[in-house]
Amino acid sequence: MSIKKRIQILLAFLVGVPLILMLYESYQTSRNTLIAEMKKETLQVAKLETAEIDLIFAPPRLVAESLVRALETDPVLKADTIRELLRRTLRESPDIYGLAVALDPAETPLKRFAPYVFRKKGVETEIVLPYEYTRYDWYQKPLERSRGQWISPYFGEGGEVLMVSYVAPLRQKDRIVGMVAVDLSLDELLKRLYFLKPGGSGTVYLINPSGKILAHPALKAVADVANSQELGELTALMRRAGVDTVEMKDPVTKKTSWIVESPIPSLSAKNGGGDWSLIVSWPIEERLGSLNTIARRMLVLYLFLGGGAIWFLNRTFNDAITRPLRQLAEQARQYASGDFRNPAPVVHETEELRELGMALTSLGEALKGKEMPDRTAERDDQQ
Repeated sequence: MSIKKRIQILLAFLVGVPLILMLYESYQTSRNTLIAEMKKETLQVAKLETAEIDLIFAPPRLVAESLVRALETDPVLKADTIRELLRRTLRESPDIYGLAVALDPAETPLKRFAPYVFRKKGVETEIVLPYEYTRYDWYQKPLERSRGQWISPYFGEGGEVLMVSYVAPLRQKDRIVGMVAVDLSLDELLKRLYFLKPGGSGTVYLINPSGKILAHPALKAVADVANSQELGELTALMRRAGVDTVEMKDPVTKKTSWIVESPIPSLSAKNGGGDWSLIVSWPIEERLGSLNTIARRMLVLYLFLGGGAIWFLNRTFNDAITRPLRQLAEQARQYASGDFRNPAPVVHETEELRELGMALTSLGEALKGKEMPDRTAERDDQQ
């Protein structure tokens, strides 16, 4: 292998490897910084939204419990009193969609009595529940557990309004005589969660251990992903107390994401809920998208700069070493053929090559001096 090739390989190694290492180190440092910021921001979003959502779900439970206490202090349940209490409570609770008192026909003199007061397009409206309400889950579950319960999200008012209800048992003389239900519209909550997109590509939604998802922008308002393989890891997080963080595949998007799971206190089993949790999911690769773009541009720049540096150094070494060596080699071949007309070139680039040139010149002069007598003697013999 020629010296020139060896020099080119050495230059490529000496210039290319440091540039690549610098790019890699810069990328890793930036990546770790971005991920750390993403984790911190995701946790902040989860804590803030958990507090906000807890405030949204707290009023229905408190209103229902207040209504129960107010009615239980009255020794005799009266229809007009119940209706007036419902209407007054609705006016005083702007965040509440509707309220109902549903009595057990076998337990009170009012028999089948179930007034429902609600806001229909902003207008206060009152109806009587027209169906056999005692057979429905919203009535049976609190009755079976003898305590207040959150009812899973459902569509009310002709399927147009997504609601959730808190239903508490109403007692008279230690007997459950009916239920008090408070409805909360989830439309504003859905809009709020749909609007939240951490980093521009993340998602924020609610989920419970059974796999029901509320307000995921890629799904229906209420969806079921109980058969999702990734739900198992998320369920394990929900079973632990407190806020948890993990890097895993999002059960909906299937993208590797940084996920924060934060329980909603008002929707915990202790408060009659289904242990709903807030999930903040931030796809990692999409968070690093801008960094990857910059890294590709930096790689092109480094290749350009590295190529320029290698070309410049190669040209410098060629002028300083390779070209003078070739000139000296050509001069040596001329001496070997007996041509002493041209002196060896004067090399100014390096001291070593200059000494080599001078030595070659001395050798040429010595060979020329020795050859002249030999040629004179040869001519005398021919004469």
